[in-house]
Order: sequence, then C-alpha cells, then structure tokens
Amino acid sequence: MSTTQRAVPGDTAGDLAPDPDPDPDDVVETAPLSLTQRSSLLMAPHNPSREFMSWVYQLNGKLRVDALVEAVDDVVEAHDLLRVRFAPGPGGDVEAAGQYVTPFRPGTVRVVRLDDRPKLEALTASVVALEAEYRDLSPWDEPRLQATLYVVAPQTHVLSIFVAEALCDGESGTLVAAELSRAYALHAGKPPPDLPLPSQRSYLRWVQENPVPEAAQQRAVEHWRALGDVPVAAGSWPMALPAGQRPRTRFFNVPAAHWRHLLDVTPGMAAMPFVVLLSWLEMALARVAGAERFVVTSAVSNRSRPGSRDMIGNFVGPVRMIAEVGATEPLEDVSPKVLRSLREALAASVVPVPLADARIQAPASFVPPEPTVSFFMFDEREGPDFAGVRQRRFRVNTGRDVLRVNCTPDESGGRNFFVISGSAPAELLDALVAELQRHLGLRD
Repeated sequence: MSTTQRAVPGDTAGDLAPDPDPDPDDVVETAPLSLTQRSSLLMAPHNPSREFMSWVYQLNGKLRVDALVEAVDDVVEAHDLLRVRFAPGPGGDVEAAGQYVTPFRPGTVRVVRLDDRPKLEALTASVVALEAEYRDLSPWDEPRLQATLYVVAPQTHVLSIFVAEALCDGESGTLVAAELSRAYALHAGKPPPDLPLPSQRSYLRWVQENPVPEAAQQRAVEHWRALGDVPVAAGSWPMALPAGQRPRTRFFNVPAAHWRHLLDVTPGMAAMPFVVLLSWLEMALARVAGAERFVVTSAVSNRSRPGSRDMIGNFVGPVRMIAEVGATEPLEDVSPKVLRSLREALAASVVPVPLADARIQAPASFVPPEPTVSFFMFDEREGPDFAGVRQRRFRVNTGRDVLRVNCTPDESGGRNFFVISGSAPAELLDALVAELQRHLGLRD
C-alpha cells in the first residue's frame, strides 16, 4: 500500500477527483456510497480530523516487529472495506461518487528507523513526522488503512494507524483493534486475548441491501433545514483560528471513585452520562465565555439494523444541537433540555449536513460549517492490546480545533479529560477547565 500523501483537495467539487478512472486491474468490487459516506467526504476538507480515524501509540517493551507487520496485513486482507478507494462522479460530483475495493498487497506497515539518534530526539522526530502526515491526509487521495511503525529504541516504538472515517467509524475501530490484537498474539506465539471478533460480512454489500427509507430521509431533511434557520450567538468564545497557532491542550483526571459517584446520580435525572457531561460543559461555557446559545456537535454510530452490531463499516451520523443555557441554571434544568435536543438530533442524523442542503436545492459549492464546540465521550478501549507491551496514546494535533473536549477511560476506572482549542487564549482555556472541574465536583 502506498504511503505517499498528496495535497488536500480544495472545497469545490471540481477539485475532488484525483483518481476518477481506476485501472481495471486495481478493482475487485464496486459499490455506491452510503449517505454517511457522502457526508464524510464532503466534510473532510473542513474537519480538524480530516475525517480520519487515528491510533497513535508509544509502545514500551519487547515488541515483535515481524509479528506486528504480519498482523496488520492479516486484518487488511480479511476486510475488503479497509482496501477501498473512492472515485468521484462526472465533474467531481460527490453525489454520484462510487467506491471500489483494491486487491490486497502485503506490506501495509511502513517501518521507519530512528534509533540512530538519542531516544528523546527520536521520539520527538516520530511525533513531528506523524503529525505532518496526519495534517496532509485526504480520503480522496488515500482512504485505505495505512500504518507506520517508528523504531525509536530497542524497546520503544511509535505506531500510527490511519483510516478514513468514511470506511471505519469509532465502534469499527474497536473491532479492528481487537482483531489486530488477536492476530499479533498468533504471530508472536502468545495466548490470544479474550476480545470480540468482527463479522466477516461485507459492508459494501450491506449498504446495497439496506437503503435508508425515503420517508426517514425527508424527516431528516426537514430537521436540518429548520436547524439551519436558527441564529447562533457565539458569545465571547474566540471563533477565529489564528494562522499557524498550535492548539492548546489542558488535561485533568476524574478518579474512579468520584466517577462512579457521578454515574450513580445520573439515573435520577432520567438522563445518561453523555448528556450530563455535555450539560456540565454547556454550563461552564455559559459561565466563562458568556455563550448562552451555541452549536454543539458530536457523532453517533447507528447500529440498530440487524447484522450491523459487529460489522466494520461507517455507521456514523454527525449530530448537531443548538445548546441554550443560562449562566446560573442548575444541572437539573439543563440536562432535560439537552436530552430533548439530543433525541431530536439523533432522529435526524441519517441525512447530515451538507447532504440535507443537496437534497433541498441544486448542488452548489460547499460552504464550510460555522465553527462549533465538539464533545466526544469514549467508553471503550480503542487501541490494540499487544501482550507484554505497555501503551501510551498520543493526541494528534491538527491546529484547527475551535473547542474540543474528549473524555476517555483510564486504567483505574476513572476518566481523563482533554480540553483542546486552536483559538482560545491560555487564560480563557484555563478558566473553562477550572469551571468544568468545579461542575464535576473536583473544585470548590
């Protein structure tokens, strides 16, 4: 698999066609795009993540490089979706785009040796290299799963795995990581971990057999159209992204016992942990930035249809909610409002922006969405588990985040919070973190 990266396409449809006519020898199977895949491709140039799933880990311990290389090849060979490329329609039309499976070729993992220099220098060089690679990704150029292993020292490696979200959503990523862990154990001669195995069913055929009903699409279009008519007051949160500024990141931890207490009080508000945490974030923003109405985005993976639960594919629809909260409102009043907005958004996630606009009127040059607050809560371990090797995850910097909050589990059962902004000054980000900690009960 080629690891050469080219420039990210521009915003107009005519710039999106690097490979409209694939060589017949490179095509195993073809299929139309799903609605969520089209949306992912349209949003990619304007999303800080470039619409890519990423796993970047520092691996400490005795890693069997040969076993890892073979394991990644096994996973890519087993799942045709991880070898898919996209071809735009005539004139670069995304609505008429298709996808095709490429043949499996060994050598998915690119091994880069950096162990000819001091360890800290090599580790820094690997992070700089993978961040540069991530910023240049485009699903039109290379959506297929690609991996690089940086050899930093005899028992220190950095592994990066990227794949377009149009092929592999977050839940699918968990399945890929589990299968990779089992394949590594097999090739390294270790006992296989007790992890779930993904279905071998083809996602491409599943998409063709399970079209979205027209009535559901129309309901979603009406919802997105109404949402687009709501004015959004940004408050005092800085929405402009300074050129060349690296994002600022703040981190704090919620201990396991404290986290369990937060979960215990959630049912009493007829909500769920995601909604309560999102409510706290909104309250903190209202208090610190004066933003009493703003757009909040997240993503959901809809696997309600039979046979989709353990399938690798893209079932994600972006969720966009209008958040409205007063600076002094209590959690008991905010959470029910958030829950209602979330349920409404989930019901309309099947036709995400900008597909709704495309179905309402003739296609036009895509206008990027207004800056938003993104919130992600991960309850599953995402990365691969290599027996005998300790892991430390990296957050890949893109420099484009307006405001993003990630909530991930730690090994003790608590939760790690990462608050990231590419536009806020340090003092405002510090104030937001302090206020969020106060709402979570970590400060007086």
